[in-house]
Amino acid sequence: MSNKKQGFASPFSPLQKRFFKWIDKRSPMTQEVLLNRRNLYIFPSLTGFSLFTLSAILWLLGTSYQNNLVLALSYLLLSLMIVAIFHTYANLAGLTIKTLGVKPVFVNDVALFNLELSGISHKHYENLTIRWWQGQPASYELQKGKASSIQVGLQSDKRGVLNPGKLLIETTFPLGVIRCWTWVNLKIAADVFPQPVKVPFPTQLSGGDAGEQGSGGQGSDDFNGLKVYQAGDPIKHIAWKHYAREQGLYSKQYSAQLQRDCWLNWDDFSQYQGERRLSALCYWAVYFESIQQPYGLSIPHKQIKPNLGEQHRINVLTSLARFNFDGGSL
Repeated sequence: MSNKKQGFASPFSPLQKRFFKWIDKRSPMTQEVLLNRRNLYIFPSLTGFSLFTLSAILWLLGTSYQNNLVLALSYLLLSLMIVAIFHTYANLAGLTIKTLGVKPVFVNDVALFNLELSGISHKHYENLTIRWWQGQPASYELQKGKASSIQVGLQSDKRGVLNPGKLLIETTFPLGVIRCWTWVNLKIAADVFPQPVKVPFPTQLSGGDAGEQGSGGQGSDDFNGLKVYQAGDPIKHIAWKHYAREQGLYSKQYSAQLQRDCWLNWDDFSQYQGERRLSALCYWAVYFESIQQPYGLSIPHKQIKPNLGEQHRINVLTSLARFNFDGGSL
């Protein structure tokens, strides 16, 4: 199950889709975009239309009554709009947007997409408004000769791969009468883990014993020797005496520990259906990681051996996030 891009619920959606289709041809998906005349669009803002209407009214009055002062004011307003076109365009032209990555999140959390803004060395970019297609807008600015890392958030509402869609970058600087904007296609996506739901752990385990509270520790009886320390091994099992004697970093291994590696088996949670089963597996993966209990994952078309550590946790949760009930992964 993956997140689907949804359009704005408006009567102009068909026209908007045709516009985006045209944009896709001009601006294919990429990890870095340079803004220039090929992908920037300019149009008067609502304030600009109001100012243009006022200028037209003043021109009609000045012409009708042959009032040069009113005509001069009309021409002045029109000149400001023309000058604003160049300044507003220059506030986006030369800006480069580059993807830096995104951390995975759980359902209903905000995914923060990391982007880098950089521009022409002698230019200062002000009042930039940036948002994803369905995200909330935020304002940014870029100092002269500096690159800036920003985070553009988007709410996640479904498990799977969150494709944020097009990124809107716009500005009305300096006068607010002209709007310059662009939609860019960035190649970036976030994994959305299932929402953890606490359920009783199955009585019959695959490869170990654990009650609802888990197996607690990794066993302290029947010392079985030492092994070379690996990232993710419990700190309390480190052989500190050997380390103090500069004999290397080792972890103590117990026979009970070898028997208590837990498997999160898809079939063991058969009493739960659909997304709830994935949420249950997700909860116990997070729990076992928190108590430093080695755990593995066995789901259709995928098996991950018992282990510990942040990378192992991400691998397990990513497998759950990308699980496809029709077979395979998303």
